[in-house]
Parts: sequence; structure tokens; C-alpha cells
Amino acid sequence: MRSKHTLIALAASLLISITASAESSGNDLILVLDASNSMWGQIDGENKIVIARRAVGQLIDELPDDTEVGLVAYGHRTEGDCEDIETLADVQPIDKDDLKSTINSVSPKGKTPITASLEVAFDLIDPESRASVILISDGLETCSRDPCQAVSAAKASGLPFVLHVVGFDVAGEDTAQLECAAQAGGGLYLAVEDAAQLSDALVTAYEKPETPDGRLAVTVTANGGLQDASVNVFDAETDERVDGGRTYVSDETNPRRIPLEDGRYTATVAAVGIGGRPSFQFDFAITDGGLVERAFDFSSGQVSVLVTRNGELSDATVRVLSRGERQQVAAGRTYVAATSNPRVLTVPAGSYDVEVKSVELKGSVEQRFENVAIAGGETTEIQHDFKSGTLSVEVRRADILIDAVVQIYDADDRSVVGRRAYANESKNPVSFDLMPGLYTVKIREVRGDRTEVITEVTPGDLTEVSVELSQ
Repeated sequence: MRSKHTLIALAASLLISITASAESSGNDLILVLDASNSMWGQIDGENKIVIARRAVGQLIDELPDDTEVGLVAYGHRTEGDCEDIETLADVQPIDKDDLKSTINSVSPKGKTPITASLEVAFDLIDPESRASVILISDGLETCSRDPCQAVSAAKASGLPFVLHVVGFDVAGEDTAQLECAAQAGGGLYLAVEDAAQLSDALVTAYEKPETPDGRLAVTVTANGGLQDASVNVFDAETDERVDGGRTYVSDETNPRRIPLEDGRYTATVAAVGIGGRPSFQFDFAITDGGLVERAFDFSSGQVSVLVTRNGELSDATVRVLSRGERQQVAAGRTYVAATSNPRVLTVPAGSYDVEVKSVELKGSVEQRFENVAIAGGETTEIQHDFKSGTLSVEVRRADILIDAVVQIYDADDRSVVGRRAYANESKNPVSFDLMPGLYTVKIREVRGDRTEVITEVTPGDLTEVSVELSQ
């Protein structure tokens, strides 16, 4: 783990670059800081509020002295209060020491009224001067409002601003709400998980007082509805990731609109929550700040596999493979419970090979179903019953049970299974569940004789073999 000094040095070196762009942008800056109780959570042993104070403080240190900055915080005074929002600094020429002192005094306590906090920030914007609003939050709205709608309304009123949202340690949650707010505000959603990433994100957000006019709009559907997918955009020349995000299943973020400079790009769209994670890749170009629209359909179906043995539920593995190939698309296990057998797997619509392999029977006991058609929105049912018999092998010499290794070979002389028969009634004879057929039973007495017999196992029957070793 990097030391604090290393992190600070890295962030400082990155922040130096913002001074020149700030001098030319002329944008006011309004920071909206999450001070809800969850900010006491830790990352790498350090409270998130401490990390945020430091990162914002570093940003403030590097701002030009004539920058006009405002600060709004929420959740820092009372618990359980959706009105706990305070303008800690109006938009005015920056007093760096005073502003940092104010930020350092913020102590998390309450809820997460993101929507109302953004409305307070919008009230600080001078209609005659553009503003950059940066929201730093480690969670979602907890006061039953929709920040995306509030941002859209502010934009529709003609208010001149861009909103960037920094999602601090919210990985794994459905961040459609926050991402939609950034999208509606013409800005970026920046997901960060540690101190260094937070510092970098603040730099990125401040250096982009306006996002490019160009847009890639990606709509993803499946089975007649919206489908969650991850969209990633790469520079076609360098293969470096430029931007991306999730579509989720909300019409607020699906289509996903990604701001891009003019240029040539490659994009990938990968479905989330569909077996095999199917994906599309395509090339495109943004010219003259134009709009490129793409739509992808990941319609999926289900395959239901019921596995039995001699008519009873049976444990087996199920693999759905690309047709004619060994590439696995989805997999599961039936076990012997009605809750999991039949095993139902979701895959993109198409044709597949389905492999069912018994867990209970020894050897390569499997059944393969080829060219199985699975249609979008439909379930294809497969049923297979493994036939088996039981082979019981007793090893003795006269009336004495003998300690011996019992090995079973199939008709092609391939070893199928083996077990030791000890010299006591609880473990001699030994039993094997086997596919029907001819088998060679080879006996090797521990420190003694060897012998073998041939026997046949028939479906549903018990075959008993008593092997008598020589005197």
C-alpha cells in the first residue's frame, strides 16, 4: 500500500496541471460534499471523510487565487434529517485557508439528501456565469427523491452549469441514479475506490468545465425490455480506454450517452447478468461533435435440464457450450433437490451444445445434446435419465474376509473406479454404482495374491460378486 506521502505527492503533481485550464475557463466552482454517517467508513484503514478532506484540500491549494468557489455539505449536523444541508461558503473569490479549515471541521452524522443538496448548489449559480458543480458522494439518495430529475429540470431552465459526480467507494451498487444525474448535467460519472483515485477524479472533473459535444448513445435491450450492460470506449489508435459506463435497466441511463471528442474509437458492449456474458464490439467515429447511435439486443432464453438416475433425481453437472466448440457459455449443477433439479440456465438466444455429466457415477459418464435451439424469451427443456446398476464385490479366503484393493475396468480395459475392501464386515463387500455393461474386477490382496473376474452390470439391478482367493 502506498504511503500517505506518496499519495499526496502523486495528487499534487497531477493537480499542478489544472492551473492553466482554470485561468482560461472562467468557470465558477461549486463543491457538494457528502458528510453523511457512512463517510466514517474506512478504506485502507483510513476514514473516507479524512481522505475526502485531504483530496479536496489539495484541489483548493492548486486553484488560481481568483477562482470563485462555493461549498455545500449535507448530513453533517443532525441524524436522520433530510433537511440537513448547509451552504458553508457562497460562490466568492477563494480564501484557501478559510475554505480548507471549513472543510476540515465537517463531521459526518446524518442522511444523504443528494437531490436537495444539488438544488441548493444550483441556487448559488450566477445565471450570467457558467459553473462547474462537483458532487462527491459515497452512497445513493436516502431521502426518497430523484437527483436526475432535479438536474434535468435545472438544465431545462437554462441554468449554465456542468455537473460531474464522483462516486466514492460505491462499487457494486446500482449507481444508475448518480450516473443519470451526471449524464443529465452534461458531465462525467467518475467511480473511485481509494485516495489516489479520488484525487485524480477531482482533477479530471475540474479540468473539464465543459464536456465535448460529440456523443455515443448506446441502447441495450433483451426480450423486449431494457438490458443492463457495460459500455467501454477505447481510442482506435492507442487502445487506451477513453470512457464508459453502465446502461442499467433505467430509461434514464439506457441509452447510455457518452461524451466524446472528435476522433476514431472502438467500443465494447457486454451484457450484465446473462450467462457467458455475451458482448458486441464495433468501430465508429465522432465528427463535428456529432451523435452516433447504436442499439444492441441481447435477447436470451433458458435451458431447463432435468437429470435423473433410474427415474430418481440425480446429481450432475450441466454445461452449455458454443455449438461445435468447447467454449463454455453457462454452467451449473443439478444436485438432488427439486429446487435445483431441473437446473435452469439463462443464455443468449442461439444454438448450443449441452453437456450433462453424472457426479454420482464413476468414469466418463456423460450425455451430450447437440444443436439445441434456445429462443429469446422461451425455455427449452431437456431431460436425461442415467441408467445404472450396483456392483457389490466381496473378497474372502474360505470364511475369512480379506484386505484387498478392488479395481474396476470397463470393456476397453480402462480403469473406472477403485476402492479398498478391508478385513471387516462394515467395509467388505464394497459397492460401486456403474453404468450397465461388462466389467473386469481386478483384485490385489494387500501383501498377497492377485486375481480377476468378469461380470455384467444390468440397469436397476444389484450384481453381487464374491471373489475367493486361493489358499
